[in-house]
Amino acid sequence: MRKLACILMLPAASAAWAAEPPPLAQFGWFSDMVGSCWAGTLPDGKTLHTHCYTEQFGRFIRGTSNLSIGFQGDSLFAWNGAERRIDYYVWGSDGNHSRQEANYEGERLVFPMRSRKEPSKVAFRSVWKRIDANSFEVSREVPDGDGWKSELTVLYRRQAPK
Repeated sequence: MRKLACILMLPAASAAWAAEPPPLAQFGWFSDMVGSCWAGTLPDGKTLHTHCYTEQFGRFIRGTSNLSIGFQGDSLFAWNGAERRIDYYVWGSDGNHSRQEANYEGERLVFPMRSRKEPSKVAFRSVWKRIDANSFEVSREVPDGDGWKSELTVLYRRQAPK
């Protein structure tokens, strides 16, 4: 009887869970990138960098990145409600992989990259700034005294579907 009760409760529990998935909107404007690819040319004027984003299970964002020089990478982004940030796992064709986090500072989405030698310090960060519905800008910044100095900036534009 107990097994039957558990089996009967499972669909109800599943239905309740399915009825309230965290919406992608918790990711802020980053969720607006889902369903599109975005491309930008690096400051060398030759290297093309493309990001494509898809929704996964109604609660995650999956990203694929390609550099025209032969590097490929993937990532899976999850909203961490307890910490009010985005947690993600990234891996690449060069064999590197890591768990990272990103958070909003106002309207800017900041991806700090910790130093491998001194994990308590941020070696650099990527700062994403939405320009409009079809473009965003990424600046790579390094620590500079009490602030940050931009090393390079790339403008990404939404690509037409193929």
